Amino acid sequence: MGTEADREAGAVFTARRLGVVPETGRVVVTNGTQSAFNMLLGGLVGQGNVLAVESLTYPPILVLAERLGFVPRGVTMDGEGILPDALEALCRRERPKALYLLSTLQNPTTATMSLDRRKAVVEVARRYDLQIIEDDIYSLLPAQTQPPLAALAPERTWYILGVAKSIAAGMKIAYLVAPSPADAERQFWPGVRATFWMAAPISAAVSTRLIVRGGALRIIEAVREEMRLRHEIVRPMLGGLDFVTADGALHVWVRLQQGSSAHRLAALIRERGVNIGTAEPYALPREQAPEAIRIGIGHAQSHQELETAMITIACSHADQLKAY
Repeated sequence: MGTEADREAGAVFTARRLGVVPETGRVVVTNGTQSAFNMLLGGLVGQGNVLAVESLTYPPILVLAERLGFVPRGVTMDGEGILPDALEALCRRERPKALYLLSTLQNPTTATMSLDRRKAVVEVARRYDLQIIEDDIYSLLPAQTQPPLAALAPERTWYILGVAKSIAAGMKIAYLVAPSPADAERQFWPGVRATFWMAAPISAAVSTRLIVRGGALRIIEAVREEMRLRHEIVRPMLGGLDFVTADGALHVWVRLQQGSSAHRLAALIRERGVNIGTAEPYALPREQAPEAIRIGIGHAQSHQELETAMITIACSHADQLKAY
C-alpha cells in the first residue's frame, strides 16, 4: 500500500483538504484514481448491488460497472451537485451500498457543493449507513473551497486525492484515505498479487519528494495562476452562451439552446481542428444525455492556441445556429 515514507507524504498532502493529518495506516498510495476505483468498487459495492452516482458521472465508473457487475443509479443534480432529497429517495427505493461523487468542481458540470449541502448529504449517508467514495481531484485548484465530505464524515468516507490535475498527470499517483487502517487493509492488501492498483515506486518517490520539499505547493500555485489567466481569455469569448465554470476549473460546461445538437456541433468543431466533448459519455445507460458540450481549457500549449480554439468553437456554434 506504499512505503511508510510515501504514505506519510500522502497523509501530509491530503491534510491540506482534510484539515488534520490522517493516521498513516489509513493512507493507501495508488496507481491513480481509476486504479483506486477498480479496487474499491468491487469490494464496497459488489456484483448486483447499487452504486449511487451523480446524474452525469465520470465515464470510467460506467465502464467499471459493466466489468464488475454493479448497477449505477443517478441522483438528480442542481447547481450545487446532488440533491439530498433525491439521494434519500434512492436510498429508500434501492438501498445502494455506496455513493460516488465529486463535491468540488464536479465533472462535467463544475458544480460545487456549499457547506450546507455537504452536511445534508452526510446526514442522508449516515441515516442509511451509506459508504461515500469522494473524488476530490480538482479541489486544490480553487483559491478557496469548502471542506470535503471526508472531513465531515471520516467514519464512512473513502477519500481520494490524485495529483493528475493539480501537479502532473504523468505521475499517476492518487492518495486514498480509508475510514480506518483495518478498512484500508481489507480493501487493498488482498489484491496485491492480482491487480494493477499499486503505484510505480519511482512515481511515488517523485511525488513524495515534491510534497516533502515544497515543490508540490509551488506547482499548485503556478497552475492556479495559469488557470486564472486562461479564464480571463475564455470567459469573455463565451459571453453569448449559456455556460458554467468556476474558479480553478479546468473545463467549461456549455448548455446548448433547444433544438441544437451537441453531437453535430462537436463534429463540426473537430472538423475545424479543435477537440471538445459532449455529455454523452457521462450519461448513465438508458438515460438521455443533455445537449451540452465540455471544453477543456488546460490542454492548449499557449494562450494564443487557446484563444484560437475558442474562436473556432464560438464561430462553429454561431454557424450551427444559422443552419437552424
